[in-house]
Amino acid sequence: MMRHGEAENNVRHILAGRELEYHLTETGKKQVTSTANNLKSIPIDAIYTSPVVRTVETAEIVSETVGVDYEVDERLIETDMGSIVGMGYNDALEKYGNIFLGFYRDDPMLKNLKVERFSAIKERVDSMLDYVAEKHPDTNVLLVTHLDPIKAAITRILDLKAESLFNTAIKNASLTILRHGSSDYSLIAFNVMDINRYSFE
Repeated sequence: MMRHGEAENNVRHILAGRELEYHLTETGKKQVTSTANNLKSIPIDAIYTSPVVRTVETAEIVSETVGVDYEVDERLIETDMGSIVGMGYNDALEKYGNIFLGFYRDDPMLKNLKVERFSAIKERVDSMLDYVAEKHPDTNVLLVTHLDPIKAAITRILDLKAESLFNTAIKNASLTILRHGSSDYSLIAFNVMDINRYSFE
């Protein structure tokens, strides 16, 4: 699984959700190119991406680099941010308190804000992972997606508390590597990226 490269909303700390479209920054394109170059040595059978512009732009760079076409799949889409879409991250904290921690707890308060439940994200990501395991056995598949779908995939393997999920960073254009075994997935690594990025991110 690969998170999209840095996009304009990341730089401006805007809660874009799936409704607002932001393009990759020049830094984001470089991040994606670096990760894509590292993937060239791995035989990839298929690439699936979220339909959001920043993920499609990411998938396009990877696709061109590794020579594999990509397909859009709605199950990889970004979180529906409801009525807080477009707000600044800090503005949302100031107005509502730490709703982001509450998000990982499926806090009922978020229903009033029409924010998609984290458990709903887990359901669609689980469906995607099951689909990949069945359709592409014993091959490498790249899923280009967003922060919370990647965290949802990790929770399929690790029983993380809401606080741990909230404090887990998934960097732009980083890889989270899962392996499907005889019964389910195991987590091999996450935040795999250019070694030079670890020193300042």
